[in-house]
Amino acid sequence: MNRVLLLTIFFFSSLLFSITAQAQGVPAGVGVDITASTDSPIPGQTVTITARSYTIDINASTVTWTINGKVVEKNVGATKLEIKAPTLGQKLNINVTAVTTNGITSAGTISISSGSVDMIVENNGYVHPFFKGKQPVSYQNSINIIAVPHIADSKGVEYDPKTLIYKWKKNSLAVEDQSGYNKQSMTLIGDIVPRTAVITVTVSTRDGDSRATGYISIPYESPSLSFYLDDSLYGPLFNKAIKNIISIGSEKETSVLGVPFGFNKPNSGIGDLALAWMINGVEHPELAENESVTLRAPNESSGSSKVELRIRNTKKILQGASLGFSANFKTGNSKTNNVSF
Repeated sequence: MNRVLLLTIFFFSSLLFSITAQAQGVPAGVGVDITASTDSPIPGQTVTITARSYTIDINASTVTWTINGKVVEKNVGATKLEIKAPTLGQKLNINVTAVTTNGITSAGTISISSGSVDMIVENNGYVHPFFKGKQPVSYQNSINIIAVPHIADSKGVEYDPKTLIYKWKKNSLAVEDQSGYNKQSMTLIGDIVPRTAVITVTVSTRDGDSRATGYISIPYESPSLSFYLDDSLYGPLFNKAIKNIISIGSEKETSVLGVPFGFNKPNSGIGDLALAWMINGVEHPELAENESVTLRAPNESSGSSKVELRIRNTKKILQGASLGFSANFKTGNSKTNNVSF
């Protein structure tokens, strides 16, 4: 009996010693979680690194931060560190060590690199051949978005965009069917309910060691319409749009071209567009497929007529526009009449 009791006491004492020794050392699973304000900063961007712990009181601990082995800060409760993202291809290895008042040490590490992504938007909305501005993104347009990543290896050599992984999102929702290896572009179809689309792409190397993120906001707007003089010798004069009034003088007739901006139409022809030309509110259905008209002033007459063009896309109900101008004509006779097509 005494021998059994002795063995039991010895076993209990050994177990107690083991528990006490573990409590005074570094408990299993204790560590510091490190997070960055962004996981894909651009070069030179300010990044805030935050240290947290759910097993020790890190706010009462002495916290030491090192970057690539060099101590940059050491203080009690120093749970945040601001750094500048490195140049393209470089990497910062950040280590944090927290020591509690009773000597428990916890640590964590994180690596910060940099990169950027340029976003190119190609819209299929129509503009005239010599249009120099940015193509308008109209309701229900199809848009092609191309990502141009800038991610480099340790030597500063940028990776071939065709060898990278692309993860596309629209309004925070993953676009799985257009994401993946070498998926450098995505096609966005305008919703039937017009609203701004926020497109995000995260580009990374195959091993996930380097990455960069790009964002772009794409607002939609109504398509528009402009008029240009269509000269018989020089063709359409795209250098100057007709504002509100044109004058028909001694030449007796003037040709006017209506140009739809942002509509989905082929480069030649009207496609699915329906056109309605009107003079003083009277529609001329015989001109329903004409993009340009010739206005003729009546003989021995003076006056003014309101010319209007209405355009709508028969297959995209949100694409429509109308615009008008006044056609003034004057001769030596005071008789008043209307222009004609």
